[in-house]
Amino acid sequence: MISPLTVLIITFVLLMVSGMPLSFSMLASTIVYFLVVGEPLYLVVQQFFIGIDSFTLLAIPFFMLAGDLMVVSGTAEKMLAFSNVVVGRFRGGVGYVTIVSSMLFGGCSGSAISEIAGLGRMQVRMMERGGFSRPFSTALAVAASIKGAIIPPSIPMVLVGAITGTSIGGLLVGGAVPGVMVAIAMAIVIFVTSRRMEPARSEPLAFRPLVRIMADSLPFLAMPFIILGGILSGVFTPTEAAAGAVGYGFILLALSRRRGIDAATILHLLIRSGALAAAVLLLSGASSVFSWVLAAEKVPDLIAATIFGFTDNRYVILFIINLFLLVWGLVMDMLPAIFIIVPMLMPLVVKLGVDPIHFGVVVVFNLVIGLITPPYGAALFTGSIVTGVPLERIVRSMGPFMIAAVAVLMIITYIPATVLTLPRLFGLD
Repeated sequence: MISPLTVLIITFVLLMVSGMPLSFSMLASTIVYFLVVGEPLYLVVQQFFIGIDSFTLLAIPFFMLAGDLMVVSGTAEKMLAFSNVVVGRFRGGVGYVTIVSSMLFGGCSGSAISEIAGLGRMQVRMMERGGFSRPFSTALAVAASIKGAIIPPSIPMVLVGAITGTSIGGLLVGGAVPGVMVAIAMAIVIFVTSRRMEPARSEPLAFRPLVRIMADSLPFLAMPFIILGGILSGVFTPTEAAAGAVGYGFILLALSRRRGIDAATILHLLIRSGALAAAVLLLSGASSVFSWVLAAEKVPDLIAATIFGFTDNRYVILFIINLFLLVWGLVMDMLPAIFIIVPMLMPLVVKLGVDPIHFGVVVVFNLVIGLITPPYGAALFTGSIVTGVPLERIVRSMGPFMIAAVAVLMIITYIPATVLTLPRLFGLD
């Protein structure tokens, strides 16, 4: 006789393969499971409500809306102009400008997809003028976008903290150093590439335009400092920080529109953020039910027993988890992994003595690499759409940046201080 767990997994896989959205696949398969075991279906509703009844999850729509407000208020142009002032004068400077502007914009949006959608076209156009090929420029813009999901405010970090009970402030701060490290690693790729390609240098600006660009950029650069400063000082929680970011975004939008704020634009942004938030909450509720069933069937214990039966070496287990998450990123989005896989893996790594903040950052780093890897790579597809470069041509130029990202992943995995130093410095671990 087929076990209820097998029925659950088979139903889930069949529904996924048939094209049903992930949230509904999880809900439908759990309903089938409850019918098989004879449990009352009100438990599905109960667990679904538990999955969305979280004050912390309110930060998600706020951060999404704040990022959209920064885009329409002209943040992209300001970040590019500021980055060009800082690093544009160096050899291969347009490549460095892309990296720095992506990091600064990521400090406002918290999303890799928002970053490549907001900056990608301008970055690629600028790099082409600087001597880089269009496919290589697009590959760099796509690869640089992953910093938006690592450095604070990172939406995936908020999700990991919300579903595992790990300090969200610690996760957000813990992603800062890895975000800078991946920027440095990609800058090294540009340094090596620019030696061979010899792109043109950017001309230095006169004093007066330089001062104007710096002054125009400062209000936009303040966003991540407001968010992090408020969290680190204890003035507000991550959710309250996200709400404050929305308020600040509205101020910047009002200041950037001399003729007033367009009501149609605001309505569009509110609807878009609400729809994205609804999708996240639906996935959160469905995964709560699904994870509850897996826990009832002792799947986490089975995974732990299987892994520990193979090895109890912490470093080997972390390598296996990294490999699993990288492969996961090839075929599926990061959200299912955060909602389903992370709650099962967290108890395992805690038994090994791994700090939850360290593991949370490592998980997010793994999954954002999946955003730029085929065949699923959401950031990869977005970059192809906004720049018009065929996907296969981008992938052929992506190799050096993938190697750089994986190298940083290995460093932060096996040197926890790269993640934990800042959270411990501020008492968040």
